[in-house]
Amino acid sequence: MLKIVFKNLESSQLAKNAVEERIRPIIDKFPSLEGHSVTLTIEMENSPKQAGPDFFSVSSLVMGRIYKELKIKRTSLSSYIANAAQTDALNKLLSRESDRLKKNHRKNKVLIGENLYE
Repeated sequence: MLKIVFKNLESSQLAKNAVEERIRPIIDKFPSLEGHSVTLTIEMENSPKQAGPDFFSVSSLVMGRIYKELKIKRTSLSSYIANAAQTDALNKLLSRESDRLKKNHRKNKVLIGENLYE
């Protein structure tokens, strides 16, 4: 389930489409994400006390049975750049976690198999 949240920023269909367009291939690449909750938060950070540029953050939170709690947050002067950096980082994190889970699964399978024959 994909959920897009705006924080300190008005909701925009253009921004929703841009975020969903970047995240959809990642969700399709990892079928193990089915049944997980994927929440993307688009946030604008600015200081009311100090003049300066606005910073945009895009963060993702993946929660579910296989991936317990994965968080990624990237910030930039542009929401599109932050979104691109966040999705790239999420893709790398999911790949690492998938490899780690496969390795642990194989290790546990071997240990269980050895215990059966002892």
